[in-house]
Amino acid sequence: MPTKPTTLPDLLVTRRLALRRHTVDLAPAKFSLVDAERARLGTFLYWVQRTRTIEDERLYLRNSRKDWDEARTFDYGIFDGTTNEFVGCIGAHTIRWEHDCAELGFWLSSRFEGRGIIGEAVRCLEEELQSLRFHRLEIRCDSRNTRSAAVAKRSGYQLDGVLKNNVFEGGSYRDTMVWGKVFT
Repeated sequence: MPTKPTTLPDLLVTRRLALRRHTVDLAPAKFSLVDAERARLGTFLYWVQRTRTIEDERLYLRNSRKDWDEARTFDYGIFDGTTNEFVGCIGAHTIRWEHDCAELGFWLSSRFEGRGIIGEAVRCLEEELQSLRFHRLEIRCDSRNTRSAAVAKRSGYQLDGVLKNNVFEGGSYRDTMVWGKVFT
């Protein structure tokens, strides 16, 4: 039975993390992290090339808040629960309320990779979406993105398939892996 559009809490807390709804004042920290890791992040995330200034980041954050208010996207900043340092982002995107489905997207500073942070953030966001009766979640990633594929697999997602040459980015076509998890 389809869920009616609603919202998620502005703050989600795990054992080690705080997931906070984006605010515009995050722009300097977020831009600084993206800019410092532009080459690495830009390999798999198309939006990195469009984020050239702090003002680009502010515009994104303002739009993110509007999309949240309209229940189209729920984007969170990921913060270290002890130091309050901004370390990355996670969100529920491509929400299809009529089908109780959404896609999870995430990225993390390279300094924090390999610590299970994204897995912990995925579990937290899954729990919230399950509480709203979401039936299916997806993680989509470039077929070359072994780290994101590993997160999906460790988080219990099954590889539904590979969309061949479905996206044109960086001057060439790329394949997208679609990982799915169904909740009963």
